[in-house]
Amino acid sequence: MKRVFSASEAEREVLEKLWDQEGGVKQSQLLALFAAEGKEWKRQTLNTFLARLEEKELITRENRIVMPRYSREEYYNKQMKTAIDEMYGGRLSNFVAAFVKRNTIDESEAEELIRILEES
Repeated sequence: MKRVFSASEAEREVLEKLWDQEGGVKQSQLLALFAAEGKEWKRQTLNTFLARLEEKELITRENRIVMPRYSREEYYNKQMKTAIDEMYGGRLSNFVAAFVKRNTIDESEAEELIRILEES
């Protein structure tokens, strides 16, 4: 199955909670974390989000312990790469050109970009 490195807003909330925890967390603890923020999800609601994330191979569930498969940084890097591949033919230069056409960057940002490119 192809991994899908995109998630709905609610699925990202679940991922963010998992990333904030050291190691895995029980589903009941995850519900409690959301409840502490005033989000009163039912167990079935959380199970639906977890099933979707599991189908996308973004989490694992073993013995009621839920763990993310990727770190926050890995996930967002893969999500960004997928977007650049799909929208800009996998070419970072196409992305940067499109971005600069629609957004202004100041001289310090341009210098920072040049520094990053020279170091890589």
